[in-house]
Amino acid sequence: MGVIIGTAGHIDHGKSTLMLALTGVDPDRLKEEKARGITIELGYVFLEDVNGESISFIDVPGHEKFVKTMVAGVATVDCFLLVVSADEGVMPQTREHLDILRLLEVDRGIVALSKCDLVDDELIELAQEEVREALEGTPAESAPILRVSAKTGEGIEELKQALLDMAAKADRKSSKGRFRMPVDRIFTLKGFGTIVCGTGLSGKINLGDSVEIQPAGKTFRVRELGVNEQRHARIGEAGDRIALNLAGIRNSDVHRGSVAGEVGFLKTLNSLDTVCTMLQRNIDLLVRQRVRFHVGTAEVMARAIPVEGRTLLRGETGYVHFQLEHPVVAMPGDRFVIRRYSPVTTIGGGIILDTGTPKVRSRFRETRLTHLDLLSHGDLEDLLFETMEDSPDHFVEAEAFVVKTGAEPVNFHEAADSLVVQGRALSSGEGKTRRLILVAAVKDLERKILGSIGTIHRNVPLSPGLPSAYLARKLPPDTSVWMVRYCLQRLQNENMVEKRGDFLSLSDFPEQLTGDVRILADHFLSDVDKAGLAGMKLPISGQKTENIDALLQRGLIFNLSDSLVATEVGIHKVQQILSAAFGGNPFRLGELREALGVSRKIALMWAEILDARNITRRDGEKRLLV
Repeated sequence: MGVIIGTAGHIDHGKSTLMLALTGVDPDRLKEEKARGITIELGYVFLEDVNGESISFIDVPGHEKFVKTMVAGVATVDCFLLVVSADEGVMPQTREHLDILRLLEVDRGIVALSKCDLVDDELIELAQEEVREALEGTPAESAPILRVSAKTGEGIEELKQALLDMAAKADRKSSKGRFRMPVDRIFTLKGFGTIVCGTGLSGKINLGDSVEIQPAGKTFRVRELGVNEQRHARIGEAGDRIALNLAGIRNSDVHRGSVAGEVGFLKTLNSLDTVCTMLQRNIDLLVRQRVRFHVGTAEVMARAIPVEGRTLLRGETGYVHFQLEHPVVAMPGDRFVIRRYSPVTTIGGGIILDTGTPKVRSRFRETRLTHLDLLSHGDLEDLLFETMEDSPDHFVEAEAFVVKTGAEPVNFHEAADSLVVQGRALSSGEGKTRRLILVAAVKDLERKILGSIGTIHRNVPLSPGLPSAYLARKLPPDTSVWMVRYCLQRLQNENMVEKRGDFLSLSDFPEQLTGDVRILADHFLSDVDKAGLAGMKLPISGQKTENIDALLQRGLIFNLSDSLVATEVGIHKVQQILSAAFGGNPFRLGELREALGVSRKIALMWAEILDARNITRRDGEKRLLV
């Protein structure tokens, strides 16, 4: 895992020359850049620390026409190196670059006063005062200011050591979680194809892995992997400069602003909610103002809708919903910058709170603001609890929550454990498949399950219970299957419900028929037996269909046909008749009919039932008692 340092500063203040003096490599690689003497594209050079780890530098353009390239370059950096020429001092792009760094929360940095060989000490002091004034009130106001000259070598070693010390103290990106890398450079090598480059934001990527490119929505295999200055690497981690040679990718599949990530992880979106801070000295943000929206390495046009329904004034911070004109890949917690459509200047920026959000409706404004307050200021437990309350089934899946909110998986599980201990939630599963369920929702569903089974017991006491396959029909139609299973298992574990064969029964409901219910069943069975081997025809006068179904479920009667029933006693009687009539000798269907004294149609029904129960075995046109 490396550290990324991004340069910043006005055009012609010597950023690229300073990179050459520090690393021995010129970051300007294009012929046009060398011919014009200005940086046009992002440049990449590396410096090795005492531990052999690489510090990566992203050299950005200083010209106002290339600020969008600058934003793409510093979107993934950990620290900055602000270069201010001692002979010119703080210039417009110096201030804009500082604004962008502050909006992206790149707060750790060093200022290099360059070209000190061109001016006297008095001008250097003046330039240094200007820098301090520009940094005043920002998190970087205490950044060291070093005097250097790439031409004479003055201060270069001191600057190099300061950069190494800053990198050693910088927070490293986490290689835990899933791989994500915003693309900031694409080029083609003859014989190799398209190479996709960027800085790893999270997770890790291995040689041979599959990687997804969004918003193209295509998956490719990593054929070759470069990390920092290493051409052939086996693994790239968060904080590394990574180059991916992807099998089968075409230039049309990827562009600056695309994101490479673990397959199935990245989501494209066209809308998001943010907390946005407007710069003090620029303009107000009007309702539905068209702006340039920068997130990661992407730039898209967007409509800005302040959630409060009024203009967000310069210097103010508020919640803003953005409707994007083209899809981007972003996650809650990502920083963004907005720039004016025309003239193009940086006007504000902030942090993404929620993604894939609906349009702002006035009647839901207060609810939306409360939710955004929770996302912005509340803790993860409160957000998790609110998400469960708002979910149709009142549960949260770990993987979906982490992807939507940008929370670290370990923090999700800590918050989930706390809610379980507090008795506010119940948990099912582990790891990515873990689900957290609102206690009240579980109790409510359990009551409905118990009620459904109890209703069967009360209305049809002959029944063995509620058929398991029918339980879902007794519950609200949008109830999740896994939730029903979870609640049912809890009820079984608590000895409130038993599964008896294919039926669900309350544990205190007798498994065998007793008392008045047994007498009722016996009377009915006696009536069926009296109908003889021809069976009793359905429906039966004076008997509820539910009672007949219950006795069929218990196996006390069976269907001769769709409209005829007989009892198990009838089966034994038929066996006795056939045994007495034929013994071990085969018999035809006609002979079976004569022995039973029934019609051919009824005889055929009995023959099929006897075959199905393995009481007889068919051999051609004859049967044998087994």
